[in-house]
Amino acid sequence: MCGIAGIVAPSGFDPQVLVSMTHLAKHRGPDGFGFVYFDLDRQNRPQCFHNEDRYPSFPKPTLGLGSRRLAILDLSTFGNMPMQVENGELWITFNGEIYNYLEVRAELEALGQPFRTRTDTEVILRAYQQWGPPCVDRLSGMWSFAIYDRERSRLFCSRDRFGIKPFYYFASASVLLFASEIKQILDYPGIARQINEAIAFQYLEQGVQDHTEETFFVNIRQLLPGHSLHVSLSAEGFSMRIEKYWELPLADSNGVSPRRSIEQFSELLKRSVRRHLRSDVPVGSCLSGGLDSSSIVAVAASEIENQPIHAFSSCFDKEALDERPFIQTMVSSAGLRSHLVFPNEQGFWKDLSCLIWHQDEPVGGTSVYAQWCVMQAARLAKIPVLLDGQGGDEILCGYRKFYVFYLLHLMKKGRPRVISEALSWLIGPGRRGWSWNHAKRYISNSTGRKRGSLVTRVCDPDFCERSKAFSHASIGPGKSLRQRQKDDLMFYSLPALLHYEDRNSMAHSVESRVPLLDHELAAFSVNCAPELKLRGGWTKWILREALKGTLPEPIRQRKSKLGFETPQGQWLREDVGRTIRSLSEQSALRAERILSLDRVHEQLTLFLSGGPGALD
Repeated sequence: MCGIAGIVAPSGFDPQVLVSMTHLAKHRGPDGFGFVYFDLDRQNRPQCFHNEDRYPSFPKPTLGLGSRRLAILDLSTFGNMPMQVENGELWITFNGEIYNYLEVRAELEALGQPFRTRTDTEVILRAYQQWGPPCVDRLSGMWSFAIYDRERSRLFCSRDRFGIKPFYYFASASVLLFASEIKQILDYPGIARQINEAIAFQYLEQGVQDHTEETFFVNIRQLLPGHSLHVSLSAEGFSMRIEKYWELPLADSNGVSPRRSIEQFSELLKRSVRRHLRSDVPVGSCLSGGLDSSSIVAVAASEIENQPIHAFSSCFDKEALDERPFIQTMVSSAGLRSHLVFPNEQGFWKDLSCLIWHQDEPVGGTSVYAQWCVMQAARLAKIPVLLDGQGGDEILCGYRKFYVFYLLHLMKKGRPRVISEALSWLIGPGRRGWSWNHAKRYISNSTGRKRGSLVTRVCDPDFCERSKAFSHASIGPGKSLRQRQKDDLMFYSLPALLHYEDRNSMAHSVESRVPLLDHELAAFSVNCAPELKLRGGWTKWILREALKGTLPEPIRQRKSKLGFETPQGQWLREDVGRTIRSLSEQSALRAERILSLDRVHEQLTLFLSGGPGALD
């Protein structure tokens, strides 16, 4: 797990800039760093430096790779990056973990490939050496990497299938920049900090983000999940092409019996957790008390003998948000070593600026801070790797909205099952917390401006007029339940959540792993019959059945759902230090091209007073 950076500038660049870009991500890798510099016309040999801020002896390098290292596998200096193979013709800077690296390594060794380290980094290099760019098809894990192939004058960059690890880039006629975080690219001289109005509109109007290759910054893009970037290089310039190497497959149920489906799901889940436990440093887990994180902890505990798992949980004294009864049930059942954190409004306001700096882009609410506190606690406890249940709601239809989509699709197909399922959902506790305000966000695919939307309530009239030309994200029920799950996984739900989790964990030099996003497990879950996920008012039915006898019954049969919730309204209304108020009282806003100061102040006053019609 690391932070990466890279510069391609055929006319040359200042090596000090690469050093600065790389060190801006030092939180992602506190255990070491390195740089390698190249001359694209090959008149000078590559020069690599580890743990030294040194520059090449030749002037104006034309390609450079930087790395910050968080040591997880092979803690020796053999794991330093950038890493090369013996002849110096292949170099890599890499962020992530390859969970099947032992299996791929064994395959490569059988083909005659030699290894000098115990890292997954070298496995990627050797796999590329053996198979070229299609090597990514054999990898299972999370990654963001760049390989410079000197012999072919090619830069090959890739991002994992679900985009668990970030990869941002900026390209102009004279320079290509890439990095783990947007702030690193903004550090390059001459890069403008201009807001992307279309992305801002979609965020304010529909609450979506990270759903396209565009970011909140004009001309700074992200390599989408399941995509690779191929760059052809020469001393005169470079050309780029982007390739999609993987797409979540969708297929109708193949008639496999429910019993066999449960067995297959159980096998895939256990294999994924087992692989995600591979590490040369301690591995703990997040534990919310919900079904997903509890399932991961339960399976992990069965794989680890004579060593308690450290579990980190966010708790609140407010009863409606407190999951300690479920957490304690899981702690007792699995023999965990429990770490409880209690996020509060004072800490939130104290840490807000730092959290925003790490996130780079807007966040969807204060629940991000609960996750921040959990990651901070893990680092303080010297547990640098955490398992987490992210992705479970998307692959197993865990969100309440999925039951609405399911009922709509059953109704369209004229299935009699819709009556019993509707009754089960309506009278069951799974419907709690769901309202018409939630439903109307998804039921309509209309691209028209919503009356009373956030855009119309707080934005500048000129922006409102300009925004008529901006496209809307289609967040309705989709063509099928499987397609709607895929949309959430690849566009409308998971990407933003993975963004928050990566920045929160990396801010504290913690590697967060998400076993439920093993690509084979995810594909199986999405494609299994809908009634294996939604059944009789229950969500995630197949997971509940697969873990009978493994999960404590109060958790296995739990229907309530919270996650890392926070008392958001209370925190914002108390506004310790008058942060919000001071912003609204300024004579101008830095986002004045989008927001109307008068409208923001009006809505803020309404919210702080708790009056009718206030924004949630």
